Amino acid sequence: MVFPEALKPGDTIGLAAPAFPVTQEKRDAGVRLLERMGYHVAVGECLRQLYNCHGYLAGDAKTRARDLNSMFGDPQIKAIFCVRGGYGSAHIMKYLDYDLIRENPKIFVGYSDLTNLHSAFNKLCGLVTFHGPMVVSNMLHPDFERYSRESLFRAFEMKPGEEVEFLNPPEGPAIGALRPGKAQGLITGGNLSLVTGSIGTFYQPDTRGKVLFLEDIEESIPRLDMYITHLEYAGMMEQAAAVVLGNFEGCDNSRYDGTYTLEEFLRDRFKDYRIPVLYRVASDHSRPMGTIPMGAVCRVDADGGRLFFSV
Repeated sequence: MVFPEALKPGDTIGLAAPAFPVTQEKRDAGVRLLERMGYHVAVGECLRQLYNCHGYLAGDAKTRARDLNSMFGDPQIKAIFCVRGGYGSAHIMKYLDYDLIRENPKIFVGYSDLTNLHSAFNKLCGLVTFHGPMVVSNMLHPDFERYSRESLFRAFEMKPGEEVEFLNPPEGPAIGALRPGKAQGLITGGNLSLVTGSIGTFYQPDTRGKVLFLEDIEESIPRLDMYITHLEYAGMMEQAAAVVLGNFEGCDNSRYDGTYTLEEFLRDRFKDYRIPVLYRVASDHSRPMGTIPMGAVCRVDADGGRLFFSV
């Protein structure tokens, strides 16, 4: 796997919208924020023109893909930050130039619907990408200046041979273990519903011997159960070295049995697994948000409730 070059003050960041659109106000606020942080900003056509297809797409698929291809091919752009997720990145997969991306590795940051792109860039391009905060969804919120920003840049600045521990926010719950044990492998995955939706496609994550990271937002417990069952029947769980779970923000059983908590469900669902399983890892839809370098080496110590990354 190729770990991209770290950002330096004065570098140019490409601002992209591979999925949902944003308003002019949010776009401009995001640009100003990155400029205050000391970077130049190159805005993709979809954001420059503020394309908005039916309220949920930031332009047609070819144009959104062309923005990413152009940014990867531009030697002046050192990183690509996504403004937000939502839906739509699956549309652009067939229009991306994976040879170009492979030959021009650079920082790529996003999460949620951008799980599709992490999977493709990790699998097809051998590129480590960053499951981290997005400009509009996270960086414009006050808490970005503390934990989220520190975690993002700590991930960017990992050095060969160095092992970095993933730390949850000090004010939040600690990482916990559902199953004990220790394991190591490249980390893959992302949003649970997106990973499930990728099954059978050319960008389905390869979980063999890897650490599978999963998170989601505002799903009912039956739907989480359905997704996990699908992954099991597809062979993705039994081949993994370990499982790492996010907070599953807003996921509950209130529509069915409000007394059955998310934690009870997770403990029930993973109790028979023979591999280490961590949960409450704060790299998901909750804020503040930590950053996971997808495709990096991940060491899981479920006995100690700890998570480490190295390149």
